[in-house]
Amino acid sequence: MNLILRPLLLSGLLTSVVFMAACSPKDSPQQNNSSEPKDASQEIMDQLKTKPIKSFPSTPDDAHDIALLEEYDQKFTENNNALEADLKKRATDGTLTEEIDRQLKRDGIESALNMLKQLDLKTEQGRYIQGLRYQYWENQAKVYDEKKQSADGELKNPSDAVKGMGEMLSADEQLDHWKQLTDKK
Repeated sequence: MNLILRPLLLSGLLTSVVFMAACSPKDSPQQNNSSEPKDASQEIMDQLKTKPIKSFPSTPDDAHDIALLEEYDQKFTENNNALEADLKKRATDGTLTEEIDRQLKRDGIESALNMLKQLDLKTEQGRYIQGLRYQYWENQAKVYDEKKQSADGELKNPSDAVKGMGEMLSADEQLDHWKQLTDKK
């Protein structure tokens, strides 16, 4: 993901989770004891932790895989921008229903997963990055399905909305590191 979109995506997700956590009704008052689970903000911060950069051997296919991953980023960004424009247009036209909104967003998640599946990556590092991204989008699909199935349309655990974001950020950092190493050669 390019360096401009990453902070926007992260801040948007954090804002959404904070609002969801603040607006979610509580079944019972929380008791202050040591067995109490972590608060939502700590869970969110834990989900945003990135993995250390892994070392991989250099291969003749590095440039090929980097190009495919960059192409994926570009296509994903284009698809996401088109989705946002479509949602905005429908909202302006008054034709955006909750069901259409949900379906288009779910389609965006499926599109990201399908594009990742179609990548013909030849290196261990490329497949590692692909796997990290796939884990994130797979989790987003589960989260979206959970929201759709809940009676109030909310997540039971609002921090689930950013679950796996650390993997996505790790994938971006790994790709940036890989590109820098490859550019030096």
